[in-house]
Amino acid sequence: MLPDANQVRQRPLTFATHVLPAVGYAGVIFYTGLIKLGPLPEGPIVATDKLLHAVVFGALSLLLARAAHWLWPRTTLSRKLARGGVGSCTLGLLLEVCQAFTAYRSADVFDWVADTVGVLIALAVTFALFSLFPRRAHG
Repeated sequence: MLPDANQVRQRPLTFATHVLPAVGYAGVIFYTGLIKLGPLPEGPIVATDKLLHAVVFGALSLLLARAAHWLWPRTTLSRKLARGGVGSCTLGLLLEVCQAFTAYRSADVFDWVADTVGVLIALAVTFALFSLFPRRAHG
């Protein structure tokens, strides 16, 4: 069966551009979350531990939603975002559990709360932007 004309015109979705970034980013999060680190560097912006958790896991939720877009292309936007959010929150919880068994790191339930808040903010902003500025079909 020949592909639909719209499918031919669209840029093909690939594993390398949709799934690997999420996997790589999650790997970096776990690596940096489990190695021995010193205090956070000082700078013009006060980077608190909780703010970093929110930003990092909010970004992960969007990358996971992009991976969900490749894995389940016919799923609605809200389901793709929800899958990204649940995945990111789950990985945040798993990181805290792993840190509980690491001698030089400590688990903190408030780190996971910050992860979840970052995920909720990232997903809410993304959903609002897609609702305000819907993509038009090419035709």
